[in-house]
Amino acid sequence: MSIPIVFFLFFTFLGFLLAIFFFLKKSGDKFSNRLLAIYTLLFSLEMLQGCLKWSGLLTSPYFTHFTVTNALLWMSYGPLVYFYVRRSVTKEGLKWRDILLFSPTIVMLFLHAPFYFTATAKKIDIISNYQIYDYVIFPSYAIWIVIAIMAFYAVFTFLKFKDKKEIGYKESIWIKWFVGTYAGFVFFFALYVFLVTFNIMDAKYDYIVDAIITIFIVSLAYFGFVQPEVFNGFRPIKELIPFVKYKKTGLSKALSLDLKESLLRIMEKEKPYLNNELRLDSLADLLNISRNQTSQIINEQFNLSFFDFINRYRVEDATQLLIEPQEENLNITNIAYSVGFNNRASFYKAFRKFTNKTPSDFLNHQMVS
Repeated sequence: MSIPIVFFLFFTFLGFLLAIFFFLKKSGDKFSNRLLAIYTLLFSLEMLQGCLKWSGLLTSPYFTHFTVTNALLWMSYGPLVYFYVRRSVTKEGLKWRDILLFSPTIVMLFLHAPFYFTATAKKIDIISNYQIYDYVIFPSYAIWIVIAIMAFYAVFTFLKFKDKKEIGYKESIWIKWFVGTYAGFVFFFALYVFLVTFNIMDAKYDYIVDAIITIFIVSLAYFGFVQPEVFNGFRPIKELIPFVKYKKTGLSKALSLDLKESLLRIMEKEKPYLNNELRLDSLADLLNISRNQTSQIINEQFNLSFFDFINRYRVEDATQLLIEPQEENLNITNIAYSVGFNNRASFYKAFRKFTNKTPSDFLNHQMVS
C-alpha cells in the first residue's frame, strides 16, 4: 500500500472518529451535533471510497458496493450544510417539507439504482469490464449539473442566513467561514472536473480532490468545536476564528469597555448617524482612536458590523417619527433621508432587518393598534 493511500486512510479514520465524537457530544445542541456527525461521516466515506479505488479493492466482494457511491454523497453535502446552519441560527428542527431539499439525492439514487441493487458477483464483473455506465444513467454532462447543485446550496445557505435579525457580527463571521469551507471544496472539485474534461490534467490525479476533503474535514471539525462558543458569546470572535482582524489593536478589556460607554454617549448626544455620509473613519475621529480600534469595539461590544450599528440607530429614530411625526405630511421617504439614509432601498432593507416589517406595514400596524 502506497504512502499517499496510508495518508488518506489516516484522515479517513480521523473523520470517522470525529463523526462518533460529534454524535456522542453532550455539550451544545444535540441535534446540531448529530447533523455535523452525519456530515463528517459522509466526507469520510468519500475518502474511503477513493482509497479503495486507488488500492484496486473495489472488485473485492467486501468493498465492491462502495463503487460510485460518491455520487450520492455529492448530492447530500449541500442539504446538510443548510440544515446545520439553519439549526445553529434559528434552532428550527426538521419538517416534512425539508425532504424536498434532498430531491437531488433521491434522483441520483434512482439513476444509479440498477447498479446499486445488482448482485455482488455481477457487480464485480461489471466493474472489471468497465461497464458501470451501461447500468448507470449518468451522461458526461451530468457532473456539471451536480456541481451546479452543490454550488447552489452554498450560495443559498449563505444568502438565506447572512442578514437574519438573529445573526450578530460574530455569528455572521462563523457562517461565512463554515459555508466558505464547503464552497471551497465545491470550487476545487469543479476545478478538477474542468481540468480533466479539457485534458489539462490526467484523471488519475483525483487524489487532489481528496486532499481538499482532508483540509475540509479538519476545518469542519474546528468550526464544529467553536460553534457553541461563537453563538453563546463565551469568547471573542478574534480568539476563535483564525485570520480575523484585530490581532494588534492593543485594546485591553477595560479600555474597550470604557470606549464602548464613550461611543454610546456620542451616539445619544451628538447623533452622528444622522449624517448620511458618516464613515468608520469619522466615528474613529470622534472617539479619538484608530479605525481598527473603533471597528473592534463595535464588533465585539455590540456584536454588530459598523453599518448595522449605525443603521440600528437610524431605524430607531425612524420608528419614532413614524409613530409621532414631528412635521405634518412627513412621508416615509422623507423620514428615511431625515434619519441618515441616502436612499429608499437601503432604508427598507435595514428597517425590515431590525423590525421584521416594512415601514408601511409598521405604520399600518401602529394605526390599527
